[in-house]
Amino acid sequence: MQLPPVHHHTGLETSGGATRVARLLLDGLARFEVASSLSFELAEKADAMAISPEEFGAGLEGDSIAHIHCTGDWPALLGSIPTGTKVVVTLHDCELFTGGCPYPLDCPVTSDGCAKPCPRNFPEADELRKRKLEEIKRLDPVLAAPSRWLARLAKTHLFRPVKVVPNGIPWPAGLHTKSESRKKLGIHPAARVALFAAHGGMNAAYKSGDTWQDIWERLKKAMPDLVCFAVGGDREERRDDFILWPYVDRQKLAMLMAASDALLYPTRADNHSLVVLEAMAAGLPVVSYSVGGIPEQIVDRMTGMLVPPGDLNQFVDTAMAVLSSRSLGRQMGQEAFLSGRRKFSVERMVGDYARLYASL
Repeated sequence: MQLPPVHHHTGLETSGGATRVARLLLDGLARFEVASSLSFELAEKADAMAISPEEFGAGLEGDSIAHIHCTGDWPALLGSIPTGTKVVVTLHDCELFTGGCPYPLDCPVTSDGCAKPCPRNFPEADELRKRKLEEIKRLDPVLAAPSRWLARLAKTHLFRPVKVVPNGIPWPAGLHTKSESRKKLGIHPAARVALFAAHGGMNAAYKSGDTWQDIWERLKKAMPDLVCFAVGGDREERRDDFILWPYVDRQKLAMLMAASDALLYPTRADNHSLVVLEAMAAGLPVVSYSVGGIPEQIVDRMTGMLVPPGDLNQFVDTAMAVLSSRSLGRQMGQEAFLSGRRKFSVERMVGDYARLYASL
């Protein structure tokens, strides 16, 4: 496929969702023999390309495409890009059209402007929002979002069409056996295992990390043989059968998922979660609040269970129903693996973006 060079840009080099998607696209485009590069605003490795938002535009050459995934300063980054440049922006959250919120939740933000004063104390929120909108109008970029939910929201606030390109990840050829993973982790083969996972662990505000232990305690009271992994925090600790893991790499997360019976994901706000896709690729049913783009990933009662947002009691009851029935969990997990392979492969995502680039 004949395409101009594509320069991906993201804020942090850490493996957050936006950065991981950028890396997957970088690798996938190489298979199409498309020259591409990736820069960061905060790089952890000495050989990584670190560049400030104000300097980004000056590094774009010729007919290249700038693909922006996230930044710590939208007005500065967009303002650095010369008018007429081919620009693609993937919205990984809502920050491009808010006064600073990754997700507004119940904030009374409207298409006319932010609430004054900002209920979350973002400084000059409405002015910041207007500056971002002005740069979007000037550059006229192609906008993409991984979920229809975010695409509709962005279209309302940015007054332009938004293409839907669902996230994709590398999909395994088959499922790992639970017995092997549990043996490596020292978990009894007959135990029931629940998994929580989010960047920040029990401090992850948008992922209801503050409720994880409460959910676990309620489940444990009804299911004495239950073991729980809580992944993504800042320490490793074992509290009886409640096992805390810090941030782990993909290989370790895959092992923890393979050893588990369900992913419990009480997220308060989400776009198109890579953690949900990882669980599906591991054959795990997911119990989640029905928010954002999550219903576009999970088919209720087929690949997982959706709960009304914020209903903690129903979340616990639903999680208990999934964890207490091995046959139900196994059936939903297998369907999640098969349907996810059809819809959410990395090859499909790369192909979608390659066609989007070609349309420019």
